[in-house]
Amino acid sequence: MDKKTIVILIVSILFLVGAIGVYFFVNSTVKIDDNVGKEFVLPEEEPSNTKDLDNITYVDFSFENNEGNLVKLSESKDKATMILFWNPDNKDSVDVLKKIDSMNENYEKINFYMINTAEDMPKELEDSLTIDVYYDNLNEGVSKFYITEQPAMIYIQKNNEVLHAKTGLTTTDALEANFDILSENF
Repeated sequence: MDKKTIVILIVSILFLVGAIGVYFFVNSTVKIDDNVGKEFVLPEEEPSNTKDLDNITYVDFSFENNEGNLVKLSESKDKATMILFWNPDNKDSVDVLKKIDSMNENYEKINFYMINTAEDMPKELEDSLTIDVYYDNLNEGVSKFYITEQPAMIYIQKNNEVLHAKTGLTTTDALEANFDILSENF
């Protein structure tokens, strides 16, 4: 073999080893837990278009409140937390947001973060809500939690363990069951 062939072979091997290393590093940071969410919601209460999100682990990220101040998810460590990633252009997202908005006063033990992933929100929708809306304009939370569909809900215990994560439109009964479990047991 000539020197050029040997150099190309060595560079190819190094590239392959690097790619394998990156693959294992990325996948080693994702906690795999087959038991997450198995008994969290009664299946008959969920519509068929909902989907459990597997391998979701807690990550800290920042988002803005209505005044433009940054809020860190880690600041809510003393309470159970429910995050809704939603977009005003998605009808299912708005429907879930309105359901949560109508029930949030009953669940004082839970931090609710209704995180709008769009840059703005229609004024009439904003005026109709009683719950605070937060903004993740850079989609930091969406990317850190690997959210590919909206609405997406993540239920987090006080110890920052993700209890359950799912996407899709949900029923009021299922939301209430989830909130009861989150607020009473955690």
